[in-house]
Amino acid sequence: MTVISADPPAPRPPRPVTVTVAFWLQLAAVLMLLGLLGLMVAHAVYFDDLISRAAELVPDADPDEVSGERTGNVVTTAVPGVVVLAVAAWLAATAIPVLRGSNVGRIFVFIAGGAHLLLCLSPFVLGAAFIPLFIAGGPEYGYVPEEDIPLEDLPPDGEAWVNSRFYDALYSNTTAAEDAFYAGQAAIIGVEVLLLIAVVVILAVPPASRWFVPRSVPAWPPMPVGPYAGYPAALPYVICPDPSVHVRPPAEPTQADAP
Repeated sequence: MTVISADPPAPRPPRPVTVTVAFWLQLAAVLMLLGLLGLMVAHAVYFDDLISRAAELVPDADPDEVSGERTGNVVTTAVPGVVVLAVAAWLAATAIPVLRGSNVGRIFVFIAGGAHLLLCLSPFVLGAAFIPLFIAGGPEYGYVPEEDIPLEDLPPDGEAWVNSRFYDALYSNTTAAEDAFYAGQAAIIGVEVLLLIAVVVILAVPPASRWFVPRSVPAWPPMPVGPYAGYPAALPYVICPDPSVHVRPPAEPTQADAP
């Protein structure tokens, strides 16, 4: 006896237009991240030229200050650049699986969206976490007359109040190119975040969600198929044209039965 108990999987419908739109928006977000990476590298090269120019304007600049600025320029570009490149590779690797209907690829896109949210909110969360520390244990700021400061805490004359000429030459003038770099980075980040939010919303709501996780067709309760146990297989019945043939005639009375 054969029993049907498994629900047959539902056939996948045609790909919704919203999934195709989400695919192209995801590729646009990847291009935005690559553009942001190129802008960061260009700003690092530009700032290195500013360091060289400031070193030329101040011949007696401290070599440690110049070297520290160059190292800081490389580090502040490399660390965010690696993060941007990793996110771009993540989104690029999941774009084709999402277009083909992979639910795993859609989950990885959701993870990338959550990581974006954490990166955007982390500065505000960290700043809010440090506010109670500053309020509770912060020093009392105010004017303290110089005669009230102990002599051992006073720096030598002129050393603490003179800024480095190298830093003055490097940071005193803000050029229009530097403002354009920062404005471009902020604009690209804003557009890329909006694109990724749109992708996550499109993939999370119907009809895209139903396409990635189709519902199974409900089946009837398990029912036996074939002949029942203990009964022979059903055979075709033939209608006899003369049913009286199959009826036994009544027995005739004998002499012993006669009165």
